[in-house]
Amino acid sequence: MSLIIVFGTLYAVVGYFTFFGINFYGVRFWPAVVIPATAAVLFGGKVGGASAALGIFVSDVLSHGIVILSLTVGVPSNFIAFYIIGRFCRRYSLKRYIVSATLGLLVGSIIIGLGLFLWSQAFPLPFTTNITPLALEAIFSISLWTFVSEIPFLYLLVPPLVKAIKGRAGEII
Repeated sequence: MSLIIVFGTLYAVVGYFTFFGINFYGVRFWPAVVIPATAAVLFGGKVGGASAALGIFVSDVLSHGIVILSLTVGVPSNFIAFYIIGRFCRRYSLKRYIVSATLGLLVGSIIIGLGLFLWSQAFPLPFTTNITPLALEAIFSISLWTFVSEIPFLYLLVPPLVKAIKGRAGEII
């Protein structure tokens, strides 16, 4: 539980401060994905998924304040994405991590694309005030934006972070 709170808080705080106002249909530019991915690799899918769910909820409430949207789209997509990463990367290797990060983020991105499409049919998207139902093609566009804007952070930053943390833990013990 402590790990979930620590990583969830880090995810929310770093995510909030690295938003920079960039979003695509309400999906924020989100380099903070490295935090729950690192947690997932080091401590498993439950810690990674739960910390991501907690962190995105807090960050969503602080940034756009749409609690129901966060609980129906942001929280499930983040939990599932980082659970998958941790579940399939229990025995860490770079190849295993790349596959699990790709699969986890792909599934999470599709959930976000589908969820925002459905949400837009009746409610305004984050950072807007008008109800503008999205076309079906928006599922693909939103999913692609989410995946393409986050995967470089997962590929480039998580492996060295995991290596550094595992190396430091070995020195301490």
